[in-house]
Amino acid sequence: MQVNRRQWVKWAGAGAALAGSGTMLGGMAQAQDKGLIKLGFISSLTGAQAPLGQPMLLGAQIAVDQINQAGGVNGRKLELVVRDDKAKPADATVAARELAGSGVNLQLGVVSSAVALALTAMLEQEKAVLITCAAHSDKLTKENFNRHYFRVTDNPYMKLRFMSKALAEKYSNVTAWGGLIPDHEYGRTTWNCFEEGLREYYEVVSKKQPTIAPAIKTQYGATDYRNVIGAAMGLPAEGFFVSVYGGDAVTLFKQARPYGFFDKAKVIADSANEFIVAKAMKSELPDMWVGTHWYSGAFTDVPMSNKVFEEYKKRSKGDEYANGWVGEGHAAVMAYAKAIQEAGSTDTQAVINALESVKFETVCGTRYFRKEDHQAMKPLQMYRLRGTKKNAVGFEVLEYIKMPAEDFADPATPGKPLAFKYVKA
Repeated sequence: MQVNRRQWVKWAGAGAALAGSGTMLGGMAQAQDKGLIKLGFISSLTGAQAPLGQPMLLGAQIAVDQINQAGGVNGRKLELVVRDDKAKPADATVAARELAGSGVNLQLGVVSSAVALALTAMLEQEKAVLITCAAHSDKLTKENFNRHYFRVTDNPYMKLRFMSKALAEKYSNVTAWGGLIPDHEYGRTTWNCFEEGLREYYEVVSKKQPTIAPAIKTQYGATDYRNVIGAAMGLPAEGFFVSVYGGDAVTLFKQARPYGFFDKAKVIADSANEFIVAKAMKSELPDMWVGTHWYSGAFTDVPMSNKVFEEYKKRSKGDEYANGWVGEGHAAVMAYAKAIQEAGSTDTQAVINALESVKFETVCGTRYFRKEDHQAMKPLQMYRLRGTKKNAVGFEVLEYIKMPAEDFADPATPGKPLAFKYVKA
């Protein structure tokens, strides 16, 4: 069945979300239905990282439902085949091989960088493609890069240099910094990138270099952060960067309050917990800046964002604060849909070739992958949150900042490690 522009506008709220112009499916929708297009979704749906994986799945499912309601891609409906990796590389690789073996060669999701690194090592052998919605290790688009892998979200280098610049401009008097990071790939990557930004931008803004203490490392899945918090209280730092994430971050922040940590910290920068900590702490949430992958309030001029946000609220009992992972799960499906349409096929190599060249509409506007390293280019965002007793949800968004990724992106250097100018990594 031909799905025309009017039908696409009805669900997407934008001119042509899969096609650049003309009819939605570029004339290929007249093809006969050849069966479902199955997309394998692999992510952390239980355990400490479920607060990231579950919104990601919801966003992907919204995209699938919207596309199917508009007639599918090239006349074929989409279906998600879901697997829980429990944030464990071994579980993820078993799931990915099982999916690929059953013909589900197009896969997406993934919270953990360790999981993504394990999966990328077997993609070519399994003739599969993976689009990650998180998994921020720079190695994925640098020394461990292969053409079967794509990252649909921003990376720490661009995100955290953006956050560093914005914080340097707002808090030029806060020049003593410390960090609380998970002791694994993601934590080390985020800290290096944030420190790089501090050393680069504070010198420009305040004409002096910041004092930066070595980051305090935490263990994944910890339940007691008292020693970590005590160590942080002993630092001369006034600004703190935190990249502990998911359920671990909730535990850390809750335990930090009685120690007076929030009184000590003049600035707190949370790398990417979205609204997870805010929803858990409510009115006890400290004033803090949080990196986000999609804040609906920053994209009211993007019809697709408004449409997805409204659908999110329907499926979440009216929640007004969608985590950015919803947008990234949605974007990964949109990328596959546009690539399949362009390729006229779900063949692995054909889809890879298409992903390297297409532009696709998302909740953050038009997005694309750099051909050289498959890193997505999208707007960078963060918002300032604070607990309050003035509303039922218990917190409020005070302001947000948005800048283009191209201003902060690392050079595309697949096969080579990320090069820092100011930090010895």
